[in-house]
Amino acid sequence: MADERRTPGQAGPGFPALALAASLLAAGPAGAQTLAGAQALGGAQNAGQPGSLAQAAESGLAGPLPGGQDPGTFALRGANPVLQGGLLRAGGIARAGTRPRTLPQRRTRPPTTAITRQAIRQGTADDLRLRPTVQIPVSGLPDIAGAAPLLRRRPLDPLDPYAPLGIRVGGLTLFPALQQSVGYDSNPDRSILRRGSMALRSQGELRVDSDWSAHSLTGDLRFGYLTYPDNRNADRPDGDGAMRLRLDVARDTKVDVEGRYAISTQRAGSPDLNAQVRDRPLVATYGGTVGVTQNFNRLQVTVAGLVDRQTFENAQLSDGTFLRQDDRNANQFGLRLRTGYEIRPGFTPFVDTLVDTRIHDFAVDQFGLRRDSDGVTVRGGSSFEFSRLLTGEVSAGYLSRHYADPRLRDITGPVVDGSVTWAATALTSVRLGAATGVIETIVPGASGILTRTLVGEVTHDLRRNLRLTLTGTLVNNDYQGTSIREQGYSAGVKLDYRLNRWLGIRASYARELLKSTAIGSSYHSDTYLVGVRVNP
Repeated sequence: MADERRTPGQAGPGFPALALAASLLAAGPAGAQTLAGAQALGGAQNAGQPGSLAQAAESGLAGPLPGGQDPGTFALRGANPVLQGGLLRAGGIARAGTRPRTLPQRRTRPPTTAITRQAIRQGTADDLRLRPTVQIPVSGLPDIAGAAPLLRRRPLDPLDPYAPLGIRVGGLTLFPALQQSVGYDSNPDRSILRRGSMALRSQGELRVDSDWSAHSLTGDLRFGYLTYPDNRNADRPDGDGAMRLRLDVARDTKVDVEGRYAISTQRAGSPDLNAQVRDRPLVATYGGTVGVTQNFNRLQVTVAGLVDRQTFENAQLSDGTFLRQDDRNANQFGLRLRTGYEIRPGFTPFVDTLVDTRIHDFAVDQFGLRRDSDGVTVRGGSSFEFSRLLTGEVSAGYLSRHYADPRLRDITGPVVDGSVTWAATALTSVRLGAATGVIETIVPGASGILTRTLVGEVTHDLRRNLRLTLTGTLVNNDYQGTSIREQGYSAGVKLDYRLNRWLGIRASYARELLKSTAIGSSYHSDTYLVGVRVNP
């Protein structure tokens, strides 16, 4: 192999040199040192000759390296320190054409240890799967180019390209909505005497959602006003809403705070008025709840306090006089204890007990009756969630309300409450709700109104921007202590066509019917509305 790499015109070492080398090697270590000195002395003369004596000394290597590179080249030897040390230690002979160098001092540990560790470090550092991502702590001012944007953009819902984006305020997202509708109402007074009128409805809504790492704030507020140009006495406001705050005090402890309100009006044919009124008196209800929930593994215990107030506006009669109703104003204070046990995720049976008392502003009403009362309601039920297709809460129980005046009969009876949502298909959803309660009244001889309500709603998306909604409500009112019974229903259809995320058109129709055993209290009406809805 050495003869094949010779430069033309150059000759290798002659026979005398080979004989001298063999004799020195046979002489032992002294001969090896003499040979090394001779090689160093003749290095300048043999520089650049690949067929020198150094190549003959290295002929014990197992062939050339891959790629046809000679292991004796300067570039390969400089890049591979392992090869350098191995060549020098093999016989102590320096390669022709290199500078003489001294052997390194002996290390305290074998050099293979450092070489192995270096190879392991290099292999580990290059494997990104074995290297965790560590964020460098920020000191001083952050880099503007790499800083996060000041305004966070809310992620869009790919399933609803027409959903409103909302207004970002810190960690809250506000979803306001304004709606203006025009139409016709066949019975604005909701009385037995029908007098139709053109209808104008203005409505504002606000939905609040929080985006906090801990705690939560949600709410839905609504307020509207109906104007009837052909029957101005029937103009009335209406609205309702609630704000809910959840405070995560600890992992197993949370505090729930709720504020609520409702505004409505009394209809002209109500048995509580029993007179021909000029306009519809206002009825306002507002209150709040503060509760603490503690989890003991699967056991959940909630203790909550409730405060509510209901006020009635004095009614103006057709002759100009006023009918006082401030004796109906009352405060309600309650304490609720709820205990539930989570059998499995999404299924938690519970027992709920509510103890409350109602105290009126006046101890005696206009008929000389003491209407203060105490009530107890015990319910048992469960909250459930099945594959996110069927969710809700259903309960049933018994209520009892005792009045301070012995002439007023106690109210007792079964109660059914609940709310269920069923995602029938990707385009259709069904919601059902039921509620039972006792409403105050001043009808002579009646202690209260035991009311039962059943609500249903079906929503179907005909297209991504076209939604059809069907609603229905059943009402049953029983004036305890009298023969007055009321049964009614309301049914409606609503069509929403959204032009884009912030503008839509809504058309609706609703029919209401109430049959009452009280004279002049029955009515029915039809309402047609079409309007524009704006989501800023």
